[in-house]
Amino acid sequence: MLINQQGEDFTVKKTAIIVAAVLFFSTAGAAGYLSIPFTISKNNQFHKQLNQSDYDSQNTMNRLTEIMDKNEADSLFIMEGQNVLAEYGESDQISNVASVRKSLISALFGIAESKGLINVDQTLEELGIDDTKNPLSEKEKQATVEDLLKARSGIYITSLGESKDMKEKRPERGTYSHNEHYYYNNWDFNTLGVIFEQETGTSLGEAFYEWIAKPTEMKKFQPSNVVYQESEETSMPMYRFYMCAEDLARFGSLYANDGKWRDKQIIPENWIDASFEAYSEITDVDRFTGYGYLWWLEKQKDQMLQWAVGAGGQYVVVDRESKISLAMMNNTGTSPLGVFWYRTFDGGEEPYSDVRDVFELAKNSIMKRQK
Repeated sequence: MLINQQGEDFTVKKTAIIVAAVLFFSTAGAAGYLSIPFTISKNNQFHKQLNQSDYDSQNTMNRLTEIMDKNEADSLFIMEGQNVLAEYGESDQISNVASVRKSLISALFGIAESKGLINVDQTLEELGIDDTKNPLSEKEKQATVEDLLKARSGIYITSLGESKDMKEKRPERGTYSHNEHYYYNNWDFNTLGVIFEQETGTSLGEAFYEWIAKPTEMKKFQPSNVVYQESEETSMPMYRFYMCAEDLARFGSLYANDGKWRDKQIIPENWIDASFEAYSEITDVDRFTGYGYLWWLEKQKDQMLQWAVGAGGQYVVVDRESKISLAMMNNTGTSPLGVFWYRTFDGGEEPYSDVRDVFELAKNSIMKRQK
């Protein structure tokens, strides 16, 4: 009888979900979901398995599993140097990395600068960059590429991908000149994508694939995993990256290892240093103390961590001292129905504290081994 009751309850819930989905996608409410570009991915032929790092695997995995089983994350991949330290869940499942995309494009700017393709000191005026839906003033056009990398452009206009909090905190237009004030600004971040493609003649997806994914032998990332979304309110499209936890950890390992993969320099070391310098003090976001070139910085006593963070529970944590790179992800949907399901019936994300606990567990296991 109990089994039958559970089965009936499940059937009722399933029916309700199907009805809700049908009603939603038959109304205008679905427009926002259906306008979001999506992508799929398959394994790359150049992918190579990572070696296993030497650590107390059983004890560490037991504790790690306890943490992961009680939070919302779907996957975890931790690297020490360029070996795998621990793995949990579907680490090859691609998902929208949300604002982690900003740290990804920062790396592309560092490589492009080293190739002589981009000069971060150039102004928007010199580059011929303008928002045709909201034309920039002469004052706003004096912002440099570096100002945008620091989120200090002084340009405060509508942009794609803004959260409610970002809109509420946006200063009045014309309040500050470039490099006078920090504001976490999606207009800056989206415009960097336009600048990169204009100056290099290469799409973000192709550049990341050739410059980073191939050299680090990523498992899933392909050029089609960068998609674009446009709006009537701004001429600056928003780029989205879809990646898996293993590939994000490989990306993070470049920053943890001074820009190198094995013995090859992929991202210039001086760009890594510049990216992790605090150009702004952060006082309105818990945990973080500074902002670099599209990376969040956390300084606690003698420890400095670098974070890339995306809505929905996407994280990359880098510790250059211990050479740790950690990627924790939550699958927020890779199709209209998948996004609808996540936002309607899931919608959770693990807090920073869980990510921090996993990081500390990894670091402690390394320290214990070194004693």
